[in-house]
Amino acid sequence: MQILLTDAQVVLREQVIEHGWVLIEDEVIAGYGHAHTRPQHAAQVHNVAGNFVIPGVIDLHCDAIEKQIQPRPGVIIDESVAFYTTDRILACSGITTELHSLSLDDAEFGVRNEEFVRNFIAQFASADQRIVNHLVHCRVEVSSERGVTSLAQVIDSPYLKLVSIMDHSPGQGQYPTDESFRYYVAKTTGRNDAEIDAIIQKKHALRASIPQRVQEVIQLAHAHHIPLATHDDDTAAKVHDWVAQGIRISEFPTTMEAASVAHQHAMLVGMGAPNVLRGKSSGGNLSAIEAVKAGVVDWLCSDYYPAAMIPAAFKLAELKLCSLTDAINLITYNPAQAIGVEHAVGSIQLGLQADLVVVAKHHHTPIVKQVYVHGRQVMHLQ
Repeated sequence: MQILLTDAQVVLREQVIEHGWVLIEDEVIAGYGHAHTRPQHAAQVHNVAGNFVIPGVIDLHCDAIEKQIQPRPGVIIDESVAFYTTDRILACSGITTELHSLSLDDAEFGVRNEEFVRNFIAQFASADQRIVNHLVHCRVEVSSERGVTSLAQVIDSPYLKLVSIMDHSPGQGQYPTDESFRYYVAKTTGRNDAEIDAIIQKKHALRASIPQRVQEVIQLAHAHHIPLATHDDDTAAKVHDWVAQGIRISEFPTTMEAASVAHQHAMLVGMGAPNVLRGKSSGGNLSAIEAVKAGVVDWLCSDYYPAAMIPAAFKLAELKLCSLTDAINLITYNPAQAIGVEHAVGSIQLGLQADLVVVAKHHHTPIVKQVYVHGRQVMHLQ
């Protein structure tokens, strides 16, 4: 089957082809170019009316599935319902490859536990009506008792493409005091004071063994050739330590110091697209826009809001903080490169998987109009 997209602004890695075309043949990109080189015959011709054609968005970190399954404390929605709902949300957001960021913890935070992760991965094998590509990013909470053990149980999954190291223990990083940790747990889980006291006490008791668990995570990931990321780094010292241990991805550095040092050491620095869209961090940390201005951001992820990805990239271009091609690379080629799949997806090149998105601008707001995955049109908005 051939599909020819015509009258398009085709966004390549280094240039935009005005009045261009892209040819899909079966599941791959079979050609692209300027109007005068357009093929004369194709089974289907889709005129995109001057809109942008970009590669399908690749999202390395999104925990939105957790809210679909557990929208409120104590409320659990059937996993298959949540999976298919999220699948459609991702497609409508232009995300064609999603790495669901699933947390391996001790179940203090509802679905953040090994049982949920195993059950969710099992959905991939049976989901015959899914639209987009679903993969897994395992976030290992090293302040937990079972996080590393849980990772060992899923490390062989073919869907696991990224592992990150998190330390959300009270008194560290994101929660500098016991009270800040208490507030977060109460807000997100609805637990009472006695239950939270027990969690805090357990976290403090486990604190001394965190370095050992960090090493176990690193060894597991390296042994299985899975990329490793750090999470919420705030100091240059932490970054230097991660670099020395062979970690090459930094997600959500909380300070400019940490982001700059990570970038200097060729770590691939990721920030949240909602941070770009809102102009600030929801937690009061480093502004993604300021980090882009400083030239230390390599990729964006949706974090918790899939619909932010494409608008964030276009916003960066409109603010003239980077070219449109560089902005689109932040959500396509660069994340693909970070996990080593750029040979298959992430850019408009001959022979690559035909994951493509047609984007229109409506009063300066980018709107996803069409989505193609494996060369098949899976969404069309009139």
